[in-house]
Amino acid sequence: MRWASVSCRDGGRNTGPRPKRRRAPGFTLLELINALALTCVVAALGMYGTARWVRHSRTAEAIGSVQALAAAAADYYDKSDRDQPAGTKPEQGRAMRHFPPTSRASVPPSAEDVKGKRYQSNFADWSRSPWVELHFSMAQPQHYAYSFESQGRGREARATATAHGDLDADGNMSTFRLTVAPDDQFKAVVSPKLERENQED
Repeated sequence: MRWASVSCRDGGRNTGPRPKRRRAPGFTLLELINALALTCVVAALGMYGTARWVRHSRTAEAIGSVQALAAAAADYYDKSDRDQPAGTKPEQGRAMRHFPPTSRASVPPSAEDVKGKRYQSNFADWSRSPWVELHFSMAQPQHYAYSFESQGRGREARATATAHGDLDADGNMSTFRLTVAPDDQFKAVVSPKLERENQED
């Protein structure tokens, strides 16, 4: 009877498969390059998102302000015939409805005051017509200059609230404009369309 001889390098002891070698901790050059590229992409997206958010917040200031001015102008027009003399017929009173007067200058008066910077207005800036009649003022520093124009009476009356700004100081002004006009029933209506020019500035 023959016995097969078994040759083992470990002295005849069979301990099973050898354990795999553990790789030394660290990164390969390829992994390091990939991580660096991913970091750059995330940083770029973050910077773009931040710039977009800042621009949006400044634009929101202009839009909100001209909307507030237009709404106040509409309310003023609808109530502007209340001081007519006693005995005035309703149709005659409505024919005398009007908006607050045109502003003599914007606030701030010069576009240079909001060219790539903010303007801190004060009480004196808003203490004249039409801002008093519109009950409008801004306590926070503003990125835009605001103006108000009006003309006519009755059904021919028109009013426009405007915001001008130059956020990046490149000389190209961005403009937001909203108009108000009466309907056939002499009821002031704010235009549903906000006019925008060079919004991205």
